[in-house]
Amino acid sequence: MQAMKVIFVLGLALAVASASLVGAPRPLEGDDLKEAEQQLSTALSKLATGDGPSYEVVNLISVTSQVVAGTLRTFKVELSDGADKKQCTVKIWSQPWLEEKGTGTNIKVQCEGDEAELDRTW
Repeated sequence: MQAMKVIFVLGLALAVASASLVGAPRPLEGDDLKEAEQQLSTALSKLATGDGPSYEVVNLISVTSQVVAGTLRTFKVELSDGADKKQCTVKIWSQPWLEEKGTGTNIKVQCEGDEAELDRTW
């Protein structure tokens, strides 16, 4: 009986250790990465049509995705505004069930050297 308990505990510990943590950021690759790149491009285009700056992605450094009451994608990118290139963190929080209210997507852009973070929701 004692051996069964030990085996059960070890099996449980292995299962927990090998499973990815739910809600933890995970790096994207393959089709997920392509989808994220498209989302970034679409969000930056929408930002440029409003009162936001016009950015173009020069270099995509990394992308992570996290499930948090929707999907939060965090991009480490080099952006160009036509004159300057900047290292930036872009966060896009997507909550599709809020799209009808006009608040389904939030984008935050923080670039090195900029004091203020750009924060827009649509």
